[in-house]
Amino acid sequence: MLKFNDVSLQLGGKPILKPMSGGFPQGSITALIGPNGSGKSTLLSVLSQLRQPDSGEILLRGDQVSNLSRAKIAREIALMPQRNPVPSTLSVADLVAFGRHPHRPWYRRLDAQDKEAIDWAISVSGVEHYRDRLLSGLSGGELQRCWLAMVLAQDTPLLLLDEPTSWLDIHHQQGLLEIVKRLNEEFGKTIIWVLHDLNQALQYSDRAMMLQNGDLVASGLVDDVITAERVSHIYQTPVRDHDIDGQRILWTEVRA
Repeated sequence: MLKFNDVSLQLGGKPILKPMSGGFPQGSITALIGPNGSGKSTLLSVLSQLRQPDSGEILLRGDQVSNLSRAKIAREIALMPQRNPVPSTLSVADLVAFGRHPHRPWYRRLDAQDKEAIDWAISVSGVEHYRDRLLSGLSGGELQRCWLAMVLAQDTPLLLLDEPTSWLDIHHQQGLLEIVKRLNEEFGKTIIWVLHDLNQALQYSDRAMMLQNGDLVASGLVDDVITAERVSHIYQTPVRDHDIDGQRILWTEVRA
C-alpha cells in the first residue's frame, strides 16, 4: 500500500535518515521501534509528507506521493502527531469536525456524510459522553482519544500514529491500544505507529521496523524483528524472552 525507496534526510548537515527502503502492506499494523533519536518520528513525518526527503521516493498504491495534491494525500493518510496543542475554546465535537476538512471546501457546512463520519469517529474512540465538553477540561488520556477521533473523522485508509501511548497511564494506554487494534481488525485500517514499549509492539502489531542512528536495521514480521538478541544489542540493555500464559514478553535481565 505504502512504500519508500532509498529515502534519506539531513538536518543541519547531520544525517537523520540514511538511505532506506521498505513497505507497509495493506491491512497491517507496523510498529516503528528503536532507541531515542533513531529516526522513528522523522520517518513518520516523511511518510506523511510533513517533511520532504533529500532523496528517494514514497509510493502510495504505486503513485509517487510527491505528485499528489495535499487534499488527495489528506484523504489517504492521516497523522496523529506526538504532541498536540489544546485549543481551550473548542469542544470535543468541534475538534473532531476538523478531521472533515480534506473532504469539503472550507466554506461548505457539514453535510449528512460529514456528520455521520464525525459520529462514527466519536463512537469508536469512546468519547461520546464528553463530546460537548471543552478540551481544556479533559485529562491527558481523554484528550488523546479526542485527537484520535479527529484523525478517524478524516476517514483515511492509512493511519500514522506517533507515540500515541506516551504520557498515558496504564489504563488509558490499554484502552487506546485496543481501539487501534479494533480499527485494524473491524474497519480494515492500515496502521503505522511509533511505539517505545516493545511488549506493546509485540502484542498489538503484525510487523515491525527497527531503526538505529538513522539506519533501518531490521524489517519484517514482528516476532522476527523484535528478538531478545537484537534488542539487547541495539538498546545496549540485556533482555530475555519469557512466556507468560502463552504470551511472549521481553524483560530486562536482573544483574546481581
